[in-house]
Formats: sequence, structure tokens, C-alpha cells
Amino acid sequence: MSVSIGGRDVPELRDAHEAEKLRPYLRDVWSRRNYIRHVAMNELRARQATSVLGGLWHLLNPALTIGVYFLVFGLILQTDRGVEDFLVFLTVGLFVFQYGQKCTIDGARSVVTNRGLIKAVRFPRVILPLTSTTTEALASIPTFLVAYVVAAVTGIEPTWRWLMLPFVLALMTLFNAGSAMIAGRLTTHFADTTQLLPFAFRLLLYMSGVIFSVDAYVDNNPLLNTLFTLNPYYCFITLGRWSIMAGNLQTDVLVSAAVWSVALLVVGFLWFRAAEETYARD
Repeated sequence: MSVSIGGRDVPELRDAHEAEKLRPYLRDVWSRRNYIRHVAMNELRARQATSVLGGLWHLLNPALTIGVYFLVFGLILQTDRGVEDFLVFLTVGLFVFQYGQKCTIDGARSVVTNRGLIKAVRFPRVILPLTSTTTEALASIPTFLVAYVVAAVTGIEPTWRWLMLPFVLALMTLFNAGSAMIAGRLTTHFADTTQLLPFAFRLLLYMSGVIFSVDAYVDNNPLLNTLFTLNPYYCFITLGRWSIMAGNLQTDVLVSAAVWSVALLVVGFLWFRAAEETYARD
């Protein structure tokens, strides 16, 4: 681009150190990692402070949720379509999907609910969606422990693949962080984002193979297989089921999940940071 000076077009001047500003920003974020963990832990304690059973709800909530879903979709509607160990199949799919859903919805609220803090203190704003993602990551630990218990109770023998689930979730956490950043900025521009997200995830639930086996419906259709492989939630759910229930590892699914995680984290971070100075405005 160019600007007009004295009637002549000359190249627009740019800050020679503009690209380097990213480094101190990232260093500032890294230096506050203990703060992120501290706030996340306090948020988890606050969630259960007023309940009678306290921290026990971290285990009861996922157990009751999977019980309801299994009753409706497994016993009443019988959507298993011959899937072996359908209870485990449903448990892993639902827990992985809800992990991503909660991170995105909480990330959408992370900026608008902290405007007072933003106006009062100078800090990297990206800490807000990162903190909400960290909170949900910590909250998900008991949830996925329940998944291990369900698998063991239903007779699935532990294998080395069980150790892969934390790595799958770590990869998904990168994706969730990027999703939270995008949702966080969107909400500052469109307040109704937080109202629309639950409906979007309700639709996505049926498009990601959470409650049914995709293989039973696509019938070796190459186009449908490709569309599901391009769905990041389907990929993370499939990898989660592979780690608990064994089966063949689908390379294309793994590659798709990895690309989505890195790409959304980078794009989400850059897009969120581009509006850094606007988040304190009314």
C-alpha cells in the first residue's frame, strides 16, 4: 500500500519491529501461566462451593449424564446399530464432544464477563480464553476417569492404548483454546453469539457420530467419509474411541485432528490478538 505525501505516492511506512512485538507478548502470557492455573483452580472450587456433595459432583455429573443418554439412545431408541460395547462407545463420544462444547461456550463469555478487569488492569487479553480453557481441561479430568471406569466395568481390558487418551485430549485442548479465542472475540462484536452457540452444538452433536456409528450410515460413501474426516469433532471422538476400545487407527483422521488443532490455535490467537485494544470499549 502507499500514501500520498506532497502530491506523490510513496510506500506506506511500517514499524520495523512490528513482527517482533509478538515475542514479548508471548513471553508476557507465559510469565502469567501460574496465574492462569490459580484462577482456573479457584473457579473449580467456586462451582461446587454451595453444593452439598461438593467435589463429588465432578464424578456424579458425567455418570448421571451418560446414564440418561444411554437410557434414551441405547435402550429406548436403540441407535446402537449393532455396535459392541455401546455404553463405552457412547460414553467416550459424549465426553469428548462435551469437552469441546464447554471450552467454546465458556471462551465466548470470557471477555464480556471480565470487562471490568480489562479496564482496570493491563495484561494480555488472550489470558481470558486461555484461563477458561484451562478450567474446563481440569474439570474434564474426573469426567474421563469415569470413562475408564465404564470401560473396565463393561469388560474392556486395559491396553497400552489407554495411555493414548491423555495425548488425544491434549491435542484437542489446543483446538479448544483456538475455538475459545474465536468465540471470545465474536461475542464482543455480536452479543447473541452465546445464545446461538448451544443450537450450533446441538446440530453438531448429530453430525459428529456422538450417539451413532458413522460406519453404519455412510455405507462406504467416499464423499460422506471425506466430510466426516473434515469434521474435527468426529476426528477427536474417533481417536478417543480408538484409545479406549482399540480397533484400527485411521491415519487420515489423526492427520485431520492434528491439522485442525494447530491451524485453529494459530488462527484463533492471531485473530483474537488483532482486536486486543478494543475489548475494553463499551
